[in-house]
Amino acid sequence: MEQGITFHLHQPRTACRGWARKAIHILARQSGSQLPDHLPDPDPEPMNDNMELDYAMADLEQEFPNIVQPEPQQVVAAAPAVLVASAGRVEHFTGAACVHEVGETFLDHFEMDPYTIYHQINIYYPFANLNDWQMANFLLTSNLSMWPIDDFLSLHLTRTLPLSFWMAKELHGHAESLPTGPLIVPTSHPTKCLVHLYYRDSLNCVEALFNHPYFAGKIDFSPFQVFTTAEHVVRKYSEWMSGDGAWDMQSKLPTGSTLCGVILSSDKMNITNICGGRVAHPLLISLANIKMNVQNKASSHAFLLMALMPIADFMHPVTRMCSVLDAHLFHACLDIVLEPLKIAAHIGRVMLDPVGNLQHCFTPLASYIIDTPEACMLACVHGKTSPVTLAMYKNFGDPDRHTPRTGELTLAQLTTIQCDPQNVNAYFEACKPFRLSGVSQPFWRDWPLSDPSTFLTPKALHH
Repeated sequence: MEQGITFHLHQPRTACRGWARKAIHILARQSGSQLPDHLPDPDPEPMNDNMELDYAMADLEQEFPNIVQPEPQQVVAAAPAVLVASAGRVEHFTGAACVHEVGETFLDHFEMDPYTIYHQINIYYPFANLNDWQMANFLLTSNLSMWPIDDFLSLHLTRTLPLSFWMAKELHGHAESLPTGPLIVPTSHPTKCLVHLYYRDSLNCVEALFNHPYFAGKIDFSPFQVFTTAEHVVRKYSEWMSGDGAWDMQSKLPTGSTLCGVILSSDKMNITNICGGRVAHPLLISLANIKMNVQNKASSHAFLLMALMPIADFMHPVTRMCSVLDAHLFHACLDIVLEPLKIAAHIGRVMLDPVGNLQHCFTPLASYIIDTPEACMLACVHGKTSPVTLAMYKNFGDPDRHTPRTGELTLAQLTTIQCDPQNVNAYFEACKPFRLSGVSQPFWRDWPLSDPSTFLTPKALHH
């Protein structure tokens, strides 16, 4: 028995061990003595111990007469930057991320749904109960079309279940009555072959990420610099907000505003190789303010599908011009999809953070994650040319970095071309001396603080 008790008390995370550490900390606090650095935290997460060791409070007071019950203290969360650099000196950007007033949170908007009264009675509404919701969730998230779902719901065995729906149309009606996120905006543009662009409102997507309750405490609202020494000699870089790029952007914004760096990512992919060779080109969006360890997890859903870029087959007699027309179409679609973010980058947008504070946010493009061929297309440069510098393929082995290809330089070169952009062949030939691709209106031309030489960040797996 004594050996069992001794073994139990020496376990590092049992309830008894935790109580003993609390008692030691309380006595040390009263006597003013200094605790050793190696002493464990007084409130570790206890293990599930099965030993029943009950102590009477009177016996404890006799053994430790100076023990008093500590008063409850309010727990204050550490600042995000302090958690990033607990062993360094942190300097925040003065006058950034000011809270203007308290507004409505995500849950407040959720409770504004017209069916809120039914949700309070039944949390699974419009479904009857948990089993009904699980069946609906399985059918809605499966790859079944409406016809197979109708066949499944018409089975005699399925008819014996107490479901609230008996047709696929009724099931989809239940799902559509739930509160929605950013909605798809369907548009069509007349071309030789009909092209469809499906997209969500880009600013709504940013707001959905900025005020999502899951990211509470996981978003940096102001740029900061971390120094490992008090002399400010050695910098420590971790999050995007700790870099010079975010600091420079914030210095160009009005005092009290919040910088919301936008991250875009797109990649053309094959959906089927046998049945028709279907291809999709999804465009994803995220926030650079979200902490790196959270954003890198797929389970965090930090990237939202914002658009499905169209893939058209142009009937131009010159094959090379088809790729030029593809680039024109891609930039034109990005202009449509990203227009709300450009406006917000000009004048700002008041948005709610995860705890309900209203902040005046600006949305420049912080990064566009893309492969090198598509990076050249976004930078509007010809093939075998660097998208971020003035180097061409003959200079790729040079030891020194070449002059950055800024957006201002590219736009200045485009203005010197005296040719009608609608004449694709002639305009492409006029762009060749500048090693430009023939796109006359880049999507980033009117996006403040967004320059291709900085937002075209390298992909580690492709460089």
